Amino acid sequence: MKRCMKLVLVFLCGLLLLAACSSKKTKQNKGLRIVTSFYPIYAMTKQISGDLNEVKMIQSKDGIHSFEPSVSDVAAIYDADVFVYHSKTLESWARDLDPNLKKSKVKVVEASEGMTLDKVAGLEDVEAGEGIDPKTLYDPHTWLDPEKVAEEGKIIAKHLAEIDPKHQATYEDNAKKLAQDAKQLTKKYQPLLAKAKQKTFVTQHTAFSYLAKRFDLRQLGIAGISPEQEPSPRQLSEIKDFVKTYGVTTIFVESNASSKIAETVKKETGTRLAVLNPLEADPRNNKTYLENLEDNLQTLEKELNK
Repeated sequence: MKRCMKLVLVFLCGLLLLAACSSKKTKQNKGLRIVTSFYPIYAMTKQISGDLNEVKMIQSKDGIHSFEPSVSDVAAIYDADVFVYHSKTLESWARDLDPNLKKSKVKVVEASEGMTLDKVAGLEDVEAGEGIDPKTLYDPHTWLDPEKVAEEGKIIAKHLAEIDPKHQATYEDNAKKLAQDAKQLTKKYQPLLAKAKQKTFVTQHTAFSYLAKRFDLRQLGIAGISPEQEPSPRQLSEIKDFVKTYGVTTIFVESNASSKIAETVKKETGTRLAVLNPLEADPRNNKTYLENLEDNLQTLEKELNK
């Protein structure tokens, strides 16, 4: 009996050792630990990375405007192999990250670096002077245009390939697939929106400039670049006049932001309210990024034909 017990114990120890080795191997095979700044960057990086790496997002699930990372967020960034964010304009706190001060080996990637950006409406003639960061003059909301998503995906793939050259082909193939899907999405909706009865749409904040440009539409924002900005009484009066002059029938609001101002305009102009998601917050669904983007295009196509 004792001999049998010894054999059982040896067998169990062997299983435990095998499990530990397997666990260690699995941990080693996770690849890079990548932390991202907010939902669109997380979704793009996840798709480019595939199953090779562990991709996480800091606690910005409710949106990135006015977001400030917590102590634990910053610690997670410095503890990662790679941190991917969109731009120093949007995530202004990212410019203060200094891996050298924290003795961190994290590689910091600004995913919009090198992209062709448009200036914010109204700032087209403003030049960057002393004390003005040129990037603050440009609209950061590129992630709402399928073609810009493809462009940013290629930049992310390029940086990941430089950090992890062994898997360069995978990153490039995934970026190519994202670009192909984005191109198909554009190709599908360009003729649909070209036939829309209404070419102008009113939004809660001016997040959709690149999307409007891509599909030959015109956007008017009730607020400014950030959803926290409220228009002055004069601006609100101009919006009411604009809505009446151009026969705007729908005002697009955001599900995670206050629609108080839009409700006021709705009441005074007789327009409808519909949700158009700027995708700055985690949509908390199982759809791919481009599927969430298509939801916006479907909503636009439907409402602009009413």
